[in-house]
Amino acid sequence: MTHALHARPMPVGIAALLFLLLLPLPVVTPSQAAAAGDGETLFRQQCGTCHTVKKDEGARAGPPLYGVLGRKAGTAADFEYSDALRRAGFTWDAGHLERWLTNSNDFLPGSYMNYRQEDDAVRQGIIRFLQSNAAK
Repeated sequence: MTHALHARPMPVGIAALLFLLLLPLPVVTPSQAAAAGDGETLFRQQCGTCHTVKKDEGARAGPPLYGVLGRKAGTAADFEYSDALRRAGFTWDAGHLERWLTNSNDFLPGSYMNYRQEDDAVRQGIIRFLQSNAAK
């Protein structure tokens, strides 16, 4: 039986790891990411759960956004769109994305997606990210 005074000390590496695990991780808020011009973080936080931007990634809960700019609304392959988006009749550009991200249901009533972003800097960061990373 080992007495508490005779217990082996914890190895330094394990102690350091435990210490690091207890440190709080920095959380980047959308406003902070927008202020830093970090469109990728904004996209991941606001859109990345449901959408992809890489060419060979398919649909998730939402359609893939690779090539969205310049694409007719409601036409990405292998995705089941709402009637509202299939009949929208416009081609996605920065202006349409701005209106969509401001309030998707006000912009296009009957669409499945329900998204509203009041912060202009967040919307603009997401649009810039898509312009740079989702282009064909």
